[in-house]
Amino acid sequence: MAKPSPPDKAGQLTRLYTRLGVKKDTPDAAVVDDIFDDAVQTCLDYTRSSLSAPILIQAKRLAIIMYNEQGTEGEASRSEGGVSQSFELGLPNIIKTALAPYRVAKTRRF
Repeated sequence: MAKPSPPDKAGQLTRLYTRLGVKKDTPDAAVVDDIFDDAVQTCLDYTRSSLSAPILIQAKRLAIIMYNEQGTEGEASRSEGGVSQSFELGLPNIIKTALAPYRVAKTRRF
């Protein structure tokens, strides 16, 4: 049986830089690194499982959302000049749905 390859966190981070248009070794790259680490931890906390490629892909998607929401932390909605914006709180449903198959259930003994 073939041994599964380890998850490629560095590869996903490089793709994240490309997607966001951020160059390595810049102050923005340091912010993206930190956001990606937070996103990975959030996905691992939600699934209660170990790091895998599908979880890293969803963490990348979550990091993009987190990066784009900078400056609006803590806001549920905003209205300026007749334009209203609503923000999804917590882990977005699209990411929860994608992570659901990798979620490990808690069990209790009675």
